[in-house]
This record gives sequence, C-alpha cells and structure tokens, in this order.
Amino acid sequence: MLEVYFHVGLGKTGTKYLQFDFFPKLRGIEYIHTTKYRKSKKIIKKRGEGRFLVSREFDERFEREVRWFAQDFPDAGPIIVLRRQDEWILSQFKRYVKNGHRYRFKEFFNLEGTGLFKVEDLYFHRRIELLEETFERRPLVLLYDELREEPYRFFDRIAQYTGTTYERESIPLRRRHRSYSEKQLKVIYKLSEHLDIVPRGILKKYLFVYPIRYPVLYLARYLPAKAVPELDIFPSREELESIREFYRDDWERCVEYARCTGP
Repeated sequence: MLEVYFHVGLGKTGTKYLQFDFFPKLRGIEYIHTTKYRKSKKIIKKRGEGRFLVSREFDERFEREVRWFAQDFPDAGPIIVLRRQDEWILSQFKRYVKNGHRYRFKEFFNLEGTGLFKVEDLYFHRRIELLEETFERRPLVLLYDELREEPYRFFDRIAQYTGTTYERESIPLRRRHRSYSEKQLKVIYKLSEHLDIVPRGILKKYLFVYPIRYPVLYLARYLPAKAVPELDIFPSREELESIREFYRDDWERCVEYARCTGP
C-alpha cells in the first residue's frame, strides 16, 4: 500500500510553520521535508510502500509544480491553505520589501493588471480547480484564519485527511515569522536605495544580507517617529477594501469549498 499527500503551500499562509512545527510531529506518516522536495519522488518510489507527506511552498510556479508531481502520483491527496486576497497580497508585499526589493504597492499589485503580481494570480478558486483536475483525490482546502483562530481544529482536519495522529502538547502555538511593522519596512526600503540587500545566492545571503538586514530591522523598532523616512509605499485602507471587494465572489467560493471538503 502506498499513500501520498502533497501540501502545496502558497506563501504567507502559515507554510513555514506547518513545515517546521507541525508536519514533523505527525505520527503514522513519513514527512519528506521541504529541503528534500526535489528528491521526494525518488524517495517515495524507493520505499515502495507506506504513507508519505510532501510539502513545498509555491507561488508563480504553482501550476508547473503541481503537474510535475502529479505525473508520478496522480492519486496523491493535495492539501492547500488559502488566505483572503487583500490580506495575502499585503503580506506578500511586505515580504518583498523586507527582502530588499524596491516596489511601491501600486507597482507590486493593482487591479489594472500592470503590477508584478497579476489580477489572475489572486483568483484562488482556480487553484482549487487545478488540483481537482490534476489529482484523482478531492483536495483538502483549509483557511489561514482557522489556523490563527482555531489551530487544533485546523490540525485535526489535516490529521483526519492523512490518517495520522499527533500530540497537542508537542505543537508550539507560535508564529514562525511575524510581520514587520511599516516603520521597520520603511527603514529597510530606504536602506535598499543605497545597498543591494536582495538575497541572491547563499554566500551573499548569509555573509552580507542577513548580518545587515536583521540588526537594522531590530533597531528600527526603537526609532522615534520623526526619524522614520516619509515614504508613500504602502496601500491605503481604501485600496485594500477595493481588492477585497473585487475578489469577494471568488473568496466566498473558496470558503464554501473549504467547509464542504475533507473531514
């Protein structure tokens, strides 16, 4: 008997937390860590039998990677976590700024379709449809809000879907990556005008970018307001509300699907 489950994590939906703090604690399944993703199919085929969970974070490579994995395991059980579009795109933007990219929000995403992220990238129900079309098993669709508000119910749904168990006391209920404040990100954005702190390559990341980025972010917490650069890079409340309204129907379809899927 061979059972395979494939967590296709979108960025900024608790993926790192699940990969490091929850999936390794599941009993009755072999979790193939995200660092071994490229070797995951070979590992499973070599074992030949058993229950396996593979997890990887995708954004722009979502469709390509889903189809790549399904070529060998079309009967795998796909798992995806979704987050409401306005919250998700704002969190993605903050990550890009933190990583040294110099985008203003309107350049990063807009409803005219001229940003780095396109309008179609935020139609999340299409991703569910892709999973349905590609895999033989109905996907388990989970919501990020549930992870934040009812984590054990969230964990229970994954355990029931995968036929596994876990001990509640073994799961740390903490965020692995907290969002940085606008004040901190404005300081990093200003710094990126003078230094290239985009982490390209292992050596640059660990020997140059990280030793600069994280001390600056930490110290920026304590800067007085008058010392913070005046930068108009973040979206207004009205912009976020317009994004939320634009995708309302799509999001409601996702929520309804999540309520009717899995255990």
